[in-house]
Amino acid sequence: MGMKSEADYLEELVAFASVTADKKASKACAEHCAEFFKSHGLHTKLIESDGYPNVVATAQKTKKPKVMLQCHMDVVPAGDKLFKMKREDGKLKGRGTFDMKFACASYMKLINDLGKDTSKYDFGIMLSFDEEIGGHNGVEALLNQGYGANVCILPDSGKDWHLESTGNGAWFVKLSKTGKNAHGSVPHKGINAAEILTRTIHELHKLREDYSDEELTLSLTKISSGKAMNQIPDHAEAVLDIRFKTSEIYESLKAQVEKICLKHGVDSKNIELFSCINVDTEKPEIIDFIRTAETVLGRKIPKSHSVGSTDARYFCAHNIPCVVIQPNGGGRHADSEWVDAEGVIQLTTILRKYLEQCAII
Repeated sequence: MGMKSEADYLEELVAFASVTADKKASKACAEHCAEFFKSHGLHTKLIESDGYPNVVATAQKTKKPKVMLQCHMDVVPAGDKLFKMKREDGKLKGRGTFDMKFACASYMKLINDLGKDTSKYDFGIMLSFDEEIGGHNGVEALLNQGYGANVCILPDSGKDWHLESTGNGAWFVKLSKTGKNAHGSVPHKGINAAEILTRTIHELHKLREDYSDEELTLSLTKISSGKAMNQIPDHAEAVLDIRFKTSEIYESLKAQVEKICLKHGVDSKNIELFSCINVDTEKPEIIDFIRTAETVLGRKIPKSHSVGSTDARYFCAHNIPCVVIQPNGGGRHADSEWVDAEGVIQLTTILRKYLEQCAII
């Protein structure tokens, strides 16, 4: 068998069903990657945080290389068939191909191509396995342990070679209402927690009308109540997924949510709050990357806003410039997930040229 391609590496990675909640499968994938990096001469550590594995591999013995290539390896649930990658019409299809194991496949190809020259560079690779549930035991934990870089490359957004300069923040809030049980035939003798909560959510949904979809989304993602179909429920709860473009929108919305909940006697509890992403695209490290990418691709790299969220927020919080960009792909979190095969190859070329410019010792 000849030298492996990015697609070959990706096929191996997709086969690991590293769904976020499956720590056993995630650890198997982490060990596979760690063994690869170690066998290619990188200083490699497998670091666990609350049972979640992380892998950090560096060309030099340091926690803060000049360039860090980051990638999350956890994926959302899928049927077994999606963990067998398919190659069709220039696309690589399967769970995790686009979100975002293609990046790790590119890193592996890069390291293999560098061979013995790897030691001439100062760069590292960071793999995490909990991004889909917040990244607290992944990137956040590693950065808090002293890992870092002069610049991070994180290909988790910026579809079709758009550089993400700003990204939405995210607020996950749990709503709960306590009522009073009664038989379903005499509802007036009880207090229907479910009906009160749904009225509250209906009023909250009206807050969306003052904003565009890019500025604000407010979605009901979970709701539950009751124990029997003929009993008035004495408890109901729900979860809202709220995405906002600016901190000003969040502050205004938060005040309105609290006011409406107070009006209906509904308790609100913060589950997660992720700040908006703002990347200083005038940083020299980012300007150099854009120039390198434009040379390889033969096209301009436009800047864009993302309505999603990535681990870039943690690097930004540590004042580490973060390049968030990726090749074309689609079907994120869907059965139709795919990434452009040529785009993954182009990423490898861009990374090598960038390292030659910015990470040679």
